[in-house]
Amino acid sequence: MKILKLTLALCCAALFLASCSTLKKMPSSAKMQAINDSIVAEGFQLYYSERANWVATDLMFEKCDMANVGGSVTYQPDDNTWVVVFFDRDDENCVLEYRVSTLSDEAYVFDSIRPISEEERILWIRNNTLINKAIGKYGDKMQFASKSFGSPNLDIIEINDHLIRMYFLQGTIKHDLIPFGNDYSIDFDENLEPIAFRKYHNSLIAIPTKDNGEVVRMTMHSHLQDNPFITPTDICNFLLYRPKNMNSFSVLSTAYNCMFTFSLDQQQIFVEKRK
Repeated sequence: MKILKLTLALCCAALFLASCSTLKKMPSSAKMQAINDSIVAEGFQLYYSERANWVATDLMFEKCDMANVGGSVTYQPDDNTWVVVFFDRDDENCVLEYRVSTLSDEAYVFDSIRPISEEERILWIRNNTLINKAIGKYGDKMQFASKSFGSPNLDIIEINDHLIRMYFLQGTIKHDLIPFGNDYSIDFDENLEPIAFRKYHNSLIAIPTKDNGEVVRMTMHSHLQDNPFITPTDICNFLLYRPKNMNSFSVLSTAYNCMFTFSLDQQQIFVEKRK
C-alpha cells in the first residue's frame, strides 16, 4: 500500500515557529491568486530550462567527443520552445543542437557541425558577463552541498525585456530525494547590472521520496518569515526529482500561518488558512 508521509521533525519545527512568530497580513484573495499564478508560471519556465539542459547534456555525452566540446547556451526562440546548443572548443561552431516543445514534448537533435548564429554568439557573451558579475558580487553568499551529494545547476530566465533572472539550484546525484533549498537568484537589469539577490531557503532540505521501500505520496517543508510563499525553485526541483505518483507538495508558511499546496494535476497553488 502506498503511504502518505509527512516529515514529523519538519512539521514540529514549523509549527513551533508559526506559533512564536509575528504573523503578516495575508494579501487579498485576488492578489494572492496573482502571486501564486506568477510563481507557478516561473516555476515551470525554470523546470523546462533545466530539463532541456539535462536531456541535451546526456545527448552530448552520447554523441560528441568531449575533447571537442566547449561552452553552451540555452534559450527560447519562442514561448513554447527551448533550445540548447553546444559549441566546439573554439566557440565558433555548433556541435550539437537540441530543440524541445513544451507543449508536446516533441524534440529534435541536430549533430551536424554548423557555424554558431549571431544570436547564439551574443547570448554566449551575455551569459558569461552575467555569470562573472554574479559570482564576483554574490559568490561568497551562496553555499551548496558537497560534490558527493550533487553540483549546483545554473539557469538564466528572461522575465521580460528589462529583467533577467539567474537561478542557482541545488542538484543531486542521490536517488529517491528531492533537494529543496540551497537555492538563489540574482536579477539583472537591461544593462546587465545585478540589482537583486535572493536566498530562498536557509539550508538544504533533502526530503526522501521513499520510506521503508514505499513511495511517499506527499511531502512538506516550512518557510520562515522572510520567504512566505512556495518558490519557483521549489516547483522546479519537485518536478525534476519527484517519483511518478507524487503529484503535490506543501509548504507551511510561518509568515501567514497557512499551508500552500502545489498541485501538478491542476498546475495551481492552493491556500489553506490554519486556525
